[in-house]
Amino acid sequence: MPSRISGHVLDNNRRPVGKVKISLRGKVVAESGNDGSFSVNLPRAESRVAITFAAEGYVSNTRVYDSRADGMNTVVVWPIAYRVKFDPSRELDIELGSSRIHIPADALTGPGGKKISGFVGLQFTLFDITSPFQRAAASGDFSRQLPDGKIQRLNSYGIFDFGVRDLKEGPLSLRNGAKINLFIAVPSRLVEHAPRQVGFFNFDTLSGMWIPVGTFDFVPSTLTYNGHVTVLVVGAHNLDNDQDTTCVTVQVINFYDGSGVPFFFVSAQGLQYSSTGITDANGFVCLLVEKNATFTVTAQGSMGGNSWGTPHPSTFTSPNLVSGAGDCGDPIKCPFLGTVPVDFITGHLLTPLPF
Repeated sequence: MPSRISGHVLDNNRRPVGKVKISLRGKVVAESGNDGSFSVNLPRAESRVAITFAAEGYVSNTRVYDSRADGMNTVVVWPIAYRVKFDPSRELDIELGSSRIHIPADALTGPGGKKISGFVGLQFTLFDITSPFQRAAASGDFSRQLPDGKIQRLNSYGIFDFGVRDLKEGPLSLRNGAKINLFIAVPSRLVEHAPRQVGFFNFDTLSGMWIPVGTFDFVPSTLTYNGHVTVLVVGAHNLDNDQDTTCVTVQVINFYDGSGVPFFFVSAQGLQYSSTGITDANGFVCLLVEKNATFTVTAQGSMGGNSWGTPHPSTFTSPNLVSGAGDCGDPIKCPFLGTVPVDFITGHLLTPLPF
């Protein structure tokens, strides 16, 4: 089985990004070339590995891979949308696009509760989670781990990157009793069905999982989810609800002869999430998707050597049935929906984005 992750890093204009630092388990292990290409060797094949891509001026993107599948991977890094320099001894109440951030005067402290002298910097980027391209630049694979060890899929209502740093000394903290108020704009396509309350999650780059830390409330008059933080965590945050999943089966086939294609990486893209899996020896794969919803499936990988699979996305509608990963192989609870064709190109390939 392969134990290597390789591919290209692109920016929001689909241009290659070089000198991207690539980290595994908190340690930098590689850097992208001037053409955006990268390759990361792993000590062994793993079913779930989180790799972080970080570059100056961009939001860090942690992707979750199954290294048992070979192929070229495309990673998207998004430019930081807003950078604000301000005096922390004074109140900051600022609109950033359709979102808003309020930081009270003297709410921030330095290391060990030290008083801050001089200006500090805020950065904020909100991803339109209904855009597959922006969703690809947001960390994680829309999953969290439950106390019993099971993985729960999530429907997102907004992923954003947020942090406040001392311009000289690095990360800051909130003084006891202080809070930062956040008013996060809801994507227009989700407003009509926005729940009154959603979970608030921080992202763990080591596990690639979303960690629940609170709740935010929907305010119809401003079309925002409003909430606050009392612990300052720099990085990715998410507004989610647990997803009603259903298990479905698809088969990845060779476009030319209809044969099943083994060990390909498969991705299902819904309106607010993505879900992934690896095909078996006959090209079949089980995917967890939202019940009673439309989603698009793509597949990518290699047939060995330099023969790369080029995806032809297929669109399906899931059944109105709640089921989970444990129902894989059950033709009733995890029905077969259809095929996803791929054709092959020999030679160097910059993987086409499926969106």
